[in-house]
Amino acid sequence: MTNQITSVSPSRPQGFTSGRELINAVVARRLEAEDARGLFASVDKTLPDASALDGDRIEGVKVLWISPGRAARDETVFRHALATAHRLREADQRMTDAKIIDAYEYAYNVAQAVGADHRSSEMPPQRDRQTMARRVRGYVLSGSKTSRGSAFTGATAGVSARERKALSTMGRKGGKKAAQRWNDRNSTYAQNELNKLAKANQQRARKGRVSAREIANFFDDAYLQTGTYPTLKQASSELKVSEKTV
Repeated sequence: MTNQITSVSPSRPQGFTSGRELINAVVARRLEAEDARGLFASVDKTLPDASALDGDRIEGVKVLWISPGRAARDETVFRHALATAHRLREADQRMTDAKIIDAYEYAYNVAQAVGADHRSSEMPPQRDRQTMARRVRGYVLSGSKTSRGSAFTGATAGVSARERKALSTMGRKGGKKAAQRWNDRNSTYAQNELNKLAKANQQRARKGRVSAREIANFFDDAYLQTGTYPTLKQASSELKVSEKTV
């Protein structure tokens, strides 16, 4: 062993004396690459989920803030419902009203718990929540532009102006106004709505059962969302009819 520093000559292109030698070298490199991918995968599993590193994500909900301690409840819950619908779509699962509304209500309760800022809970009426669920499903099916990238920016950071407009029906003023209209059951508005409800009930009573068109629409809608048709058991459960009727 000497104290002299040995110079290293630059690497030269490797030559192969035969086709078999070249094939063996390629196979060896492929095995090395597979080993490297396996190592990277094992390291990746030990890393925390990106969503867990998001400081504004609480109990799985990315809470948006108007000011410190005051959550933007309407926009927070709408984005969470939209992100949930996208995940259902990507997982080839049906985007039912119930699943979207459950996500909305869960996010609202989280936002209210951490950012109420002395505001009382103002959960919108069930009718408005159903309207929201239909709009969210429509946005996802129409390929509405949303950001599905980094979990640090949220799954729906690119909410469009049209989507923001839907928040108007979910806000505090809209919910209070709808409730005030029903304070006087003898008002023109209340009487008109009650008449509409009575006519709808009469029409449903005359029909007496789910029509063939409704059953066909259910199957078409399920196929459009998931790429597969539901089973008879699933259809009968969703439509509240017997499998024989389906």
